[in-house]
Amino acid sequence: MRCEDGHDDAAYVLGALSPNERAAYERHLATCSFCREAVADLAQIPHMLDRLDTGEFERLLDPAYMPPPAVHKPVRALPVRVLSTALAAVLVLAIGGGIVVWGLGQENPTTPPPGPAVAMTAVEDGSPIAATVRITSTEAGSRVEMHCEYSSTAKPYTFRLIAYGPDEKTEQLGSWLAQPGAEFSMPAATHLAQGNLTRLELVRYDGKVMLAYDPPH
Repeated sequence: MRCEDGHDDAAYVLGALSPNERAAYERHLATCSFCREAVADLAQIPHMLDRLDTGEFERLLDPAYMPPPAVHKPVRALPVRVLSTALAAVLVLAIGGGIVVWGLGQENPTTPPPGPAVAMTAVEDGSPIAATVRITSTEAGSRVEMHCEYSSTAKPYTFRLIAYGPDEKTEQLGSWLAQPGAEFSMPAATHLAQGNLTRLELVRYDGKVMLAYDPPH
């Protein structure tokens, strides 16, 4: 039996919901084990898209392109639903605005080397989640690479990474479902340059701030 709100899981993972829709769906996640499981399966899609090579992606869209024979290596089987949703996401990215790179894996020769990874500070003692962030200046603003670890004794919760700029303006850099005992890495980008990026917060779905980091200026 399928949840009637299950159609929003892919849109939630891909960040396609409006802020109000996202907030409503996160409240639903807290009560629906079916949707939490679906989101956990689909959470692999951003990582899969992040590994796309721009040049290879363009060649795959060319009907005349014939890929060379591949040497297949054993991989962990993914649910058919995850693969089909990933393919749909690639098509949406391609049609919606030309070739769009989901992540930031392709380095520009003029991009400076990444900055050091720094630990975010727990707002309260005994926080079940720990994270580091690495901030690098780009021509368009800043790149933020986050890696977090979640306690094996904690419940699954949805978390968000929020960036603060001048005048307390905020920007959500991404969200994910933290599974007990799991690690998660997320590349993100913000238009805020390092001089204007005043704070990063890791926030639970109910608005509780768990970790924070204030970049030096």
